[in-house]
Amino acid sequence: MRRLLATALLALPLAAHAWGSDGHQTVATIAAGLIKGTPAEARVAGLLGDMPLSLASIWADCVKGIAPSQGYTYPAPGKYPACAALETPARIAEMADYVRRNDRQCQLGLDEDSCHKQTHYADIAVQRGRYLPKVTGTRPDDVVGALRAAILVLQGKPSPGQPNFKNQREALLVLVHLVGDIHQPLHVGSVYLDAQGQRVDPDKQGFDRASFTIGGNSLLLDPATTTGSKNFHSYWDNVPEEFRPQHVDADWLAEARQVRADPGTAVDWPPHWATQSLEQAGRVFDGLKFSARQGSQWDIELPGGYGARADAIKRQQLTRAGARLARVLQAAFPR
Repeated sequence: MRRLLATALLALPLAAHAWGSDGHQTVATIAAGLIKGTPAEARVAGLLGDMPLSLASIWADCVKGIAPSQGYTYPAPGKYPACAALETPARIAEMADYVRRNDRQCQLGLDEDSCHKQTHYADIAVQRGRYLPKVTGTRPDDVVGALRAAILVLQGKPSPGQPNFKNQREALLVLVHLVGDIHQPLHVGSVYLDAQGQRVDPDKQGFDRASFTIGGNSLLLDPATTTGSKNFHSYWDNVPEEFRPQHVDADWLAEARQVRADPGTAVDWPPHWATQSLEQAGRVFDGLKFSARQGSQWDIELPGGYGARADAIKRQQLTRAGARLARVLQAAFPR
């Protein structure tokens, strides 16, 4: 199912991916403002060169344009406008090199077609209270595992396995993006439904692949009430105009500075972030009505006032992501 969906999404703009390019660049813009004048800013600039942090934030999604079946080429330049600045020969070669080492070298997740794609998410049932390894929807190289691996490499330590990072620059390019992904609630929490549209718990009732909603991609919205979003996942990827990077100002940075620090060391932080996103996913699904399954999809109905609820969660999660990205960069590059 996920493979078929991925094929269909090739025809859609980049905004079909987590947060869309605008949301990821908002996260990076907040982080860039918070690390300004610190040793972390200098180290990040040294690794990225002429690539600003905002552009680095979408690199891991643009990498999905590399086609292993076509000799690891980038067959559709210009298809995704947000990726235009990454479509130079040198940058395409860098993306292709990453995909070659992170294509089929792992145990692929449910209906996934490439290892590097499954690092962007987990699909944990919203009934779980926190992120725990080995529950349905987790893998060693899910978004939590991939972030921990990237942090280790940035700290000068060996990566535990997949994803395979050849150097700190590559780890940074992936980390900047995945910190955004892990704060998108539907990249951590998922609802599992039976044929009648009733919630099921795959960890208690046993996993049935027919109940898998693919992170909300199999939940269809009424286009008359949700302009521009065909499914529930894309609804949550999109951010309103006022949350785009050009609106990150001193007040927003001050708000980000108030985000509470996580306990432990940097490598311990991703599970905490995932747990908080899982809690938000519970709010995301609260009050939704699901139809009976139609083929492999369900129609959903949003409750009144849902748009305001969604925007409040999006703003909070983008702010948390920017603050935490800044902190993990400062922890990795203290001097």
